[in-house]
Amino acid sequence: MVEKRKCIKRGGVGAIEYLDMLAKLGVGNAHPGGFGETVEQLRKYPIEKGKHVLEVGCGTGRTACYLAEQGCQVTAVDIRPEMIVKAIKRGIQQKVDVRFLEGDVCQLPFEDHTFDVVLVESVTNFADAQKAVSEYYRVLKPGGKLYDREVIRVKEMTVGVHRALCSFYGVNKIYSMDEWKQLLESSNFSPVEFSGAHPFPLTMFEDQVQHPDPVHLSDKQSFMDPRVWQITARYDELVNKYHPYMGYTLMIGSKS
Repeated sequence: MVEKRKCIKRGGVGAIEYLDMLAKLGVGNAHPGGFGETVEQLRKYPIEKGKHVLEVGCGTGRTACYLAEQGCQVTAVDIRPEMIVKAIKRGIQQKVDVRFLEGDVCQLPFEDHTFDVVLVESVTNFADAQKAVSEYYRVLKPGGKLYDREVIRVKEMTVGVHRALCSFYGVNKIYSMDEWKQLLESSNFSPVEFSGAHPFPLTMFEDQVQHPDPVHLSDKQSFMDPRVWQITARYDELVNKYHPYMGYTLMIGSKS
């Protein structure tokens, strides 16, 4: 998950959180399913060459650069300036043309009806989801498509479970598939389709073993920072404990 809010709860002086850890390690695809799921999505739902694509919450730019390699015209935004710096480095190393910009998902810096496709990978849940989805709709051209992969609640949670997960990730709510559908439809997306409910990965770095990132963008000394590994250990602990409650899905919304 890549952060898209300006206001993040902090754990105190010297503390870091899940999203800070991702930034320090320069994780290329932190969304559920990782880069392998991105490749599979684009195989199943290909985007034609030459299409204008906006990736929201691009992180270090791995998906954006991959799309550019496939022949798309890509613009990518992230609210964290350190992510944009790393994404630009990636684009240079991979020798692709991507327009990387710092931007807020709830106030996208683009005119109405600009893009053929908006692609999102586990970002909307970190923002004011209703505002974000409305912005996706606004910047899409008529006939455009939204592809948004997000975490979902697949089983009813107690207040304590929900609070623990939301506190770790820094989100206000974990939505069910029905709640996501209502949210997209309330912003005029129609039809809204889903890829189904997929199981949540049990370990944070499973995808990075199967699909290693050829561009290393971690901060110097990040691997020596004990706070980073405390966060990863906490992630594994929570996911293993609450795995039955969580999944993810790809939402596909159309703009008429």
